[in-house]
Amino acid sequence: MSFPVRPPKFKSISIHAMMVIAFVFLLVASTVPIILFSYYQDVTIIAALGNDLIEEKSRSAIERTSNYFMPASIAVLMSSKLAELGAISCNNYKQTEMYTLGVLKSYPQISMFFIGDEQGNYVHAWRLPGGKTESWIIQATASPPMSSLIYRDASLKVEGVEEAKGVDYDPRQRPWYEGAKNARANSWTDVYVSYSSRKPTITSSQPVFGPDGKLKVVWGMDIEVDEISNFLRTQKIGKSGIELIINEKGEIVAFPEASAAIREENGVLRPVKVEELGIEPLSVAFREHVTKGKGRSLVKSGGITYVASFKKFPEPFPMPWKIAVIVPEDDFTGGAKDEMVGMLLISSVVLGLGVLLAFTISRGITSPVKLIAEATGRIKNFNLEEKIHIRSRMKEIQSMSDAIASMQTGLHAFRRYVPAELVRQLISTGEGAQLGGQKKNLTVFFSDISGFTSIAELMSPEKLMLHLSEYFDELTQILSRHGATVDKYIGDAVMAFWGAPVRADDHAIRACEASLACQEKIAELNQKWTTDGKSAFFTRIGISTGETVVGNVGSTERMNYTAMGDNVNMANRLEEANKLYGTGIIVSRQTYEAASEKFLFRPLGLIAVRGKSEEQAIYELIGKRTEGGISRAAELCEEFTRGLNAYLSQNWNEACGIFTSISVRFPTDAPTLFYLSRCTHLLHNPPGEEWQGIVYQKSK
Repeated sequence: MSFPVRPPKFKSISIHAMMVIAFVFLLVASTVPIILFSYYQDVTIIAALGNDLIEEKSRSAIERTSNYFMPASIAVLMSSKLAELGAISCNNYKQTEMYTLGVLKSYPQISMFFIGDEQGNYVHAWRLPGGKTESWIIQATASPPMSSLIYRDASLKVEGVEEAKGVDYDPRQRPWYEGAKNARANSWTDVYVSYSSRKPTITSSQPVFGPDGKLKVVWGMDIEVDEISNFLRTQKIGKSGIELIINEKGEIVAFPEASAAIREENGVLRPVKVEELGIEPLSVAFREHVTKGKGRSLVKSGGITYVASFKKFPEPFPMPWKIAVIVPEDDFTGGAKDEMVGMLLISSVVLGLGVLLAFTISRGITSPVKLIAEATGRIKNFNLEEKIHIRSRMKEIQSMSDAIASMQTGLHAFRRYVPAELVRQLISTGEGAQLGGQKKNLTVFFSDISGFTSIAELMSPEKLMLHLSEYFDELTQILSRHGATVDKYIGDAVMAFWGAPVRADDHAIRACEASLACQEKIAELNQKWTTDGKSAFFTRIGISTGETVVGNVGSTERMNYTAMGDNVNMANRLEEANKLYGTGIIVSRQTYEAASEKFLFRPLGLIAVRGKSEEQAIYELIGKRTEGGISRAAELCEEFTRGLNAYLSQNWNEACGIFTSISVRFPTDAPTLFYLSRCTHLLHNPPGEEWQGIVYQKSK
């Protein structure tokens, strides 16, 4: 008997379902290993980022410390050079006192600046609370020896004088004097705790020898390091990391809690050693570092693993200090591990569900949405040249595409009235168009064309507008290339600033670079315009750095992103001051301090600008500093500074001689001729005792 053979039964399934099942199976098979691998890879990356963070914080602390000490140490070296040249002597007590006070005012990190010679004469300037100062003059060679204490207020006006006969202080017996004398070179003391200020302090001294090789004088300065401790307190390394600076003796130089780094024994203050802090992980790490000499290591204390780092200060830093960091390893990886696992699990679930949903609708949506995203990204960056042509069968997406195309057209017209770079900056920082402002540290730029009114009278309005537009276009391009926000055009003037809305820590340096580039370009344009029979535009520039209110001002209907305040007014007044001194670029003291390492400046003295009663120290920006030998411009600045110091010290004959010598070599140097005229006048018409050398700006 035979039986019919029936085909096997199969449950039918759609191709769509089969594709979904296959896709999910492949997705699980491929993503699970990737997720596990990513987990361990992320832990490794986080640990590496922790090490990078330690390295970055160490480098930041070293840089901050170097920037704190090295500019001040230059003051000692420069002073020794002046003494070597005979410009300053202990015997000229008045001049030396004013010079030490000037250095104290110029370098806020210096707490005391002093000089002593081989005869026991001594002059120091000491910074007191509230901006006051104390000058101590010891005339050891007088008969009988005299000692004078002079107390001055913040404006250097004398508040009191104490004089005594007989001297019980001999600078030649002090460690700073003996150290420089024995080393015959710049000498730095170990860190010690100042009895008067109760702060960790170091002293730098520089000897000056005569042509016969004999010691003449020793310059010195005290620098308190509590500011570095304050900086370390702001350093955040993980949740509980500690950063400190130690010397080769294992003593604490700077510590986030400055008071913990000082100990008093038998009435004597001294720096605390590392192991005396009572921080066991740090002590363990320090002992291992001393024993094995490792710069980076993992140590265990109390069942917890810590990452320890010890990094030497690089040359040319004069002290053999190290920056030490100790931080629990879990500060980097502990919470991140838990969070990473949770995120990966959630991502896996969301991804699986998203695949099921996205599989049915993504094909018709993703392509046009991607194109729309790219188009809006270009619009966000104000790149409006490329036309938008997106087509979709979905009504909503097509409506969105048409709306974006219309927005692009409107913005393209709008950009002719608003600087595109400013809009990009506001978008990137997320600052909305709301009235109000905030205080920021900015550098403000003001420029103005000399004699513009007379030039305008000789030209038709149409030609003047074209001529001025070419000038504005060139300046605006230069300012924008250097990261400036061009605020406004005021007649023939340009106002710009750096540091907002996008933060720039080097805003003063950028402003100086841009100003020099502007003057260079204007000189090139003037040559071209003169050849073409057009009027030359000689431009004056003022730059000021300081706290400034910046934001949106106006009404709810129309507003302007601008800066205002005393710093803006100061930049405007400095631009006007160029007319008084015959200069091209004048900067404020704050700008000078921020950019003096990269640019060559010369001091122009003290000025009370129009609308201000308080005097300001101002400087002329000469150019970029050059490596190698001393340039002709540097020689001019050095000689001019000598003449200015003599002028401020009321040494009229000496000042006239110096400025006359400069005028022979630089006959067209306007500031030299300005001070030569003033010195000549004051030589024949001596001022009263209240004279302080201030120039008053009475008009534009």
